Amino acid sequence: MDKTKLHQLLKDNHQGLLLVIDALPFPIYYKDIEYKYLGCNEAYAEYVGRDQEDIIGKTAYQLFEHEVAEIFTALDRKLLQEPGIQIYETPAHGPNQDARYIKLHKATFRDEQGAVAGLIGAIIDITEQKNLEQKLQHLASYDDLTGIYNRREGTKQLINLCTEAIRKKRQLSLVIVDLDNFKSINDTYGHGSGDVVLKMAAQTLEKKSRACDIICRYGGEEFLIILPETTTTGAVVIAERYRLLLEQLNVQITSSDSLTITASMGIGELDLNFPDQELMLKQADKALYKAKKKGKNQICY
Repeated sequence: MDKTKLHQLLKDNHQGLLLVIDALPFPIYYKDIEYKYLGCNEAYAEYVGRDQEDIIGKTAYQLFEHEVAEIFTALDRKLLQEPGIQIYETPAHGPNQDARYIKLHKATFRDEQGAVAGLIGAIIDITEQKNLEQKLQHLASYDDLTGIYNRREGTKQLINLCTEAIRKKRQLSLVIVDLDNFKSINDTYGHGSGDVVLKMAAQTLEKKSRACDIICRYGGEEFLIILPETTTTGAVVIAERYRLLLEQLNVQITSSDSLTITASMGIGELDLNFPDQELMLKQADKALYKAKKKGKNQICY
């Protein structure tokens, strides 16, 4: 069979099948064992941005950027070496160079003697699906109000960092931050104003944190700050910096009203001899209670 083996095979055995393929709304193409295009449908020609006749006989290197062509060709080679079905997802660009995400379904076909003669592939645009997955992932990991990690993600990060600290024998501390008198803010100015305070506090903690630190909204007006490779002594210094930053905030509630906020903080440190993140959290929570009892706007450990 010559270069048009698949085209001829379809014509000889399935009259009208080529017309059906050409009418399908998603891109379909077929190649020989030298990775050259034997043909494609109109949807694939539009996807590539070429005429169908201009695609035939060319390789991926003549139609796509080199890096993209390298990936496509490597996967084609693997499929031809291991005949069967191949399915994978990859970022790509649409005909207008807009960012897309596609899933490729490919399979080998054989000639009359049973030898692998080429491959046929179909492209499905899954951009909307991927965007939805990313949104759901974001909702699962981030606090809707403040935009920082939520408690679930913060706990997950803490477990991972504890495991790493134990394995590498490195220090790990955390700070629980509780905004003082937050209930009175809600009662006096309303929950909308309380939300503004929470957002500003979260943004301040996030923007002024070290690159390695993890910050999450731990409860209603509580935040958790995880400090890798940090002892209690170091955590006190960092917590004091945060306390001063929050104390210096001026939160504009209305055009004529503004308020300042303070925070109490409790510190816990991972004991490498008895590593337990729950114990570290209990230490910090107990220290926070102590800070509140002593008059608030201070740090205890």
